[in-house]
Amino acid sequence: MLNRISYDVAKWRKEKGFTTSWSNMPEKLMLVVTELSEAMEAYRHEDRKNFNEEIADTFIRLFDICGSLGIDIDAEIKNKMEVNKKRPFKHGKKC
Repeated sequence: MLNRISYDVAKWRKEKGFTTSWSNMPEKLMLVVTELSEAMEAYRHEDRKNFNEEIADTFIRLFDICGSLGIDIDAEIKNKMEVNKKRPFKHGKKC
């Protein structure tokens, strides 16, 4: 399901004339960070509507990266969750 969304977002982005490739990945990753920063600002201003929009923008940017680079995000998330399930309680945090 996420792979389909990724493909659709990448297709839409391409139709709008923008590019995503390995060579401009630093820019694309910083755009993800920017969307999260905007979500933080919305949170600080208690603007739930804008917060939700910025979270959606974050996912759109991440899906574009996945769709553009051919990342099987469905499989990657499943594999990573299996790794995470094997970690101890509060992995990396002091109790």
